[in-house]
Amino acid sequence: MIVVKLGGSVASNVKEILSVLQSLHEDILIVPGGWIFADLVRKIDIDDEHAHWMAILAMEQYGYYISSFGVKRIKPKDFDEIKVKGVRVLLPYELLINHDELPHSWDVTSDSIAVWIASKLKADKVVKLTNVDGIILNGKLVERIQASKLVGIETCLDSFAPKLMVEYGIDTFICNGHFASRVKDYITKGRAKGTLVEGR
Repeated sequence: MIVVKLGGSVASNVKEILSVLQSLHEDILIVPGGWIFADLVRKIDIDDEHAHWMAILAMEQYGYYISSFGVKRIKPKDFDEIKVKGVRVLLPYELLINHDELPHSWDVTSDSIAVWIASKLKADKVVKLTNVDGIILNGKLVERIQASKLVGIETCLDSFAPKLMVEYGIDTFICNGHFASRVKDYITKGRAKGTLVEGR
């Protein structure tokens, strides 16, 4: 199984991304970002506890948007209910309510949730689709870097995700979802333009 974090920053390209993912004939679980719905939560002056759950509900809203392009939704309460055949989009609220293991802060976004879910499901790969080519350090695209070196550094990953990658030994490939062929190249050929963040 492959976990794909589909960021709200590439919402305008969801149809093409889904077409590419479906063409791969792989079992793929899409973890949606929070998109504009999470942006609204950020604008509200509210404590981290309530903001956390509102942001996860924002992921559900984006998940419904993604499913409007013909992808089936799954809304599990437990991990053993997650059955992925083909491409599915996760609605994560009930799962996280029942398995409340992550910190309640803006350090934890859908990036961390995707890595955490991948660890529970023993997924083969995690791919993050966003609106940048990958990790940019000193103005240059980094093709490969250890997750431990990103702890405490501001990048396109949320700040908690590298810690989880190290803890669970999970790699994450980051690429620009506006070029959907890149995720295809990575999954089918093992290389593409982007950044491989190594947790192993």
